[in-house]
Amino acid sequence: MAGRRVSFASMAADAVVDAPGVDSAGDAPARWIPTAHCLPNPRNPRDELGDLSDLASIKDRQLQSCLAVTPAAYLRLWPEDRQVLGAGPDHVVIVNGNRRRAAAQQYGREQLLVVVDDSVAESKATLLRAALDENMARKDFDPIEEANAVLLIVSQYPTAKEAAEAEGWSQSWISHRKNLLKLDPELQRQVRAKARGEEGISINVARRLGSVKGIEAMSLAEQTAELERLLQADADAVTARRAAKLEAKAAAKAPAAAPAPQPGVQQPPAPEPAAPAARPVAEVVTPTPAANRPEPASPAPLSSPESAPSADRFSAENSELLPMPEQRAVAPSDEQPTTTVPDAGLSHVDWHNVEELADAICRTLSADEAYRLADALANRLLTTSS
Repeated sequence: MAGRRVSFASMAADAVVDAPGVDSAGDAPARWIPTAHCLPNPRNPRDELGDLSDLASIKDRQLQSCLAVTPAAYLRLWPEDRQVLGAGPDHVVIVNGNRRRAAAQQYGREQLLVVVDDSVAESKATLLRAALDENMARKDFDPIEEANAVLLIVSQYPTAKEAAEAEGWSQSWISHRKNLLKLDPELQRQVRAKARGEEGISINVARRLGSVKGIEAMSLAEQTAELERLLQADADAVTARRAAKLEAKAAAKAPAAAPAPQPGVQQPPAPEPAAPAARPVAEVVTPTPAANRPEPASPAPLSSPESAPSADRFSAENSELLPMPEQRAVAPSDEQPTTTVPDAGLSHVDWHNVEELADAICRTLSADEAYRLADALANRLLTTSS
């Protein structure tokens, strides 16, 4: 798989010596070599080694060996680097571990444990791939450095297809990195800035911009204009999706329309509305002399006008029962109030095309925002299923 970290210690025929100050036999692949005799790789894919403070402990102990080849093996591949290399008979060229070599120099380590294996220099592609694999595992290896290294390896093969088959990469994986190198250096700088967490252009947007036909021949102003059109198209697509969701919700809440009358079919007459019930007329009572009147009983309490149901006022007698909203199956608590499930309008949205949905999210959100969205969805699912 492309980008995997390779354990070069496992390539040694004998066990790697991990005790500082102990030298193995002269013909063993792993041995202690003076730091001053370890030369940096002129073909290292990293432009800069970055901050080495994370390797300060190398002064006391080397936790991982370095991979190196002899100068003779290296110069068979790139004889033009002889003057740049400046190697002597006791030197080695560090292929994998250039940051460790630089940290050893910076923090005063006198020897490095090195695995010397010239089979790594079988071809330019194998040596370049050995240097690439370790760097791809580092978080500060920015996408432009990666793209340059990948395209340099691909150039060692007759075709990109043969390179993909030999290195275990897909052709689309190679094309995505090639698209980054089609952009103007200023836009590439913004891609690097975004990868470091600063303001800039996301990798996904940059790759799509690089896939625009003829983008490589455009000036910086023309590429910037294409970038603005691309971002505007993404924003319009998001607005359209939101409008479609609102329309689906409104359609789900609207009452079902009455069926249209069919021609030639006589429709039954609509029933007339029932007349309101007539109130009973009070009976006329002949008054009785006061002397013959019995003691009046306590008058019954009169009901208030508001308590009497009428056709134009709400009451329990003239209203239909409204269904309660469906509740999430989670017991309410002080820490987690009960929430309602979104209404059925979402059932009209087609969520089956997961690839299209994922692609839309990647186009809209940055990598950091996409990770936060994934975490939020995972927490919501765990809460719902608990």
